[in-house]
Amino acid sequence: MYETYLIAYDIRNADRLRKLARIAQDYGLRIQKSIFEAELLPSELKDMESRMKKLIDPREDGIKIFHLCQSCEARRTGAGRGKPALPDAAWHVF
Repeated sequence: MYETYLIAYDIRNADRLRKLARIAQDYGLRIQKSIFEAELLPSELKDMESRMKKLIDPREDGIKIFHLCQSCEARRTGAGRGKPALPDAAWHVF
């Protein structure tokens, strides 16, 4: 079953930053510069985490992945541009 995740990162090295952004784009949509939203199967989440952990330097970089439960999503608020539509799961390209 697909679940929604918010992915945020802070990467100190420009090369690692570009590579991590490409990985995040493989799985979700950019919300802000270092924040992505993704709808993932458990296996996709595990794969994404594995790819990201192999890339970062844990002494300098940080990645946070937040599961957004349905009740959390229902309580989401904001202003300005709305939540972008995530692609249908059938259209995920890896």
